[in-house]
Amino acid sequence: MRKPRAIQAHERILLGDSAIAKPLGDALAIDVFDDRYTHLFHTYPAGLNPDTAKALLELFPGNSVYDPFCGGGTVLVEGRVAGRKTFGTDLSRTAIRTALARTSTASEETLTKARSLARKLAERARKATEMPPEHILEPLRDWYAPYVLTELESIRLGILEADPEIRPLLEACFSSILVKTSWRKSDTSAQRQKHNRPTGTAAILFHKKVRELGRRIAALREVVPEGTPESQIALQDARKPFIGGTVDLVLTSPPYPGTYDYVALQHLRHVWFEERDNNVYDELGSRKSWREKSRQARRAWVEGTDAWTASAAKALKPGGILCVVIGDGITPTGPIDSSAPTDEAARKVGLHAVARASIERVDHARNTSRWEHVLTFKKV
Repeated sequence: MRKPRAIQAHERILLGDSAIAKPLGDALAIDVFDDRYTHLFHTYPAGLNPDTAKALLELFPGNSVYDPFCGGGTVLVEGRVAGRKTFGTDLSRTAIRTALARTSTASEETLTKARSLARKLAERARKATEMPPEHILEPLRDWYAPYVLTELESIRLGILEADPEIRPLLEACFSSILVKTSWRKSDTSAQRQKHNRPTGTAAILFHKKVRELGRRIAALREVVPEGTPESQIALQDARKPFIGGTVDLVLTSPPYPGTYDYVALQHLRHVWFEERDNNVYDELGSRKSWREKSRQARRAWVEGTDAWTASAAKALKPGGILCVVIGDGITPTGPIDSSAPTDEAARKVGLHAVARASIERVDHARNTSRWEHVLTFKKV
């Protein structure tokens, strides 16, 4: 089974109720996990460790959980396995598409339909000669080999004609190969690395991803308790009011300040799906904002933290818990403390601090270290 690379943890700080602070620290210190269910389907940047999510859900039991920055859906998957009602929102359409696929427990009949159509689309794509329309082709021309463009366009058109029951699954599989078949270095790097792969690679890879997703969904379906509702997932800014009622737990990992441009990283997918990416300018704590105007970026991030925390507090039932996993920012102007503004935002809306844990981790990409925190608050 695949496991992500372990990240060395250094000093640990525990504060507040010791009966909660210690398991918080233990959950935060987890740095590997077994490849299970749908978690590793479709790359999505900086997802919460599934075992960390599982441990935090067990620490704060209840019937419902909401993740306002759901990303690829890690908290929602583990919430479904725990038999909870799960709710998720995100500003990124790619996140929503990924989370919907990862949380699905589609029937075997539905999965069979998806596999059957995927096989036909892959066969057709190998013979394809039609390029994408100009509004798609122009921004993609320098990112794909010509034969890859024709294969992907054939698959895209086939998905548009698919039965609505299976279309979301096929879209997620299509999305999962769009960077792999491109000349982009990775999902977190916009550098270009030109390479040559055999013709038919995109078609084969798409068919394989549909079969893989089917296996993963079947494995998830086996462990989700009978009667557990499907996740309710919506494209929505976490700073806006939550419309799903009230929940026992808000468990989330908001963007670390100045670390990623989550929306901008999905540019190739936005083009293929004919989606506008205007939300890049609204993204909380984007790396781009810190590069351009650091002082204004910090003020906007603090204001955004106040706004989403206020929304999360309103979503909690009395006695409910807000659990936030977040790391400090590493920006051109220096480190950005994320814990103090989060504490202050919770205090402003009347949430009471329960416990917290902080761990210093090595950041290999930047050859430095950063502090990561898990903070918990209670609505009384």
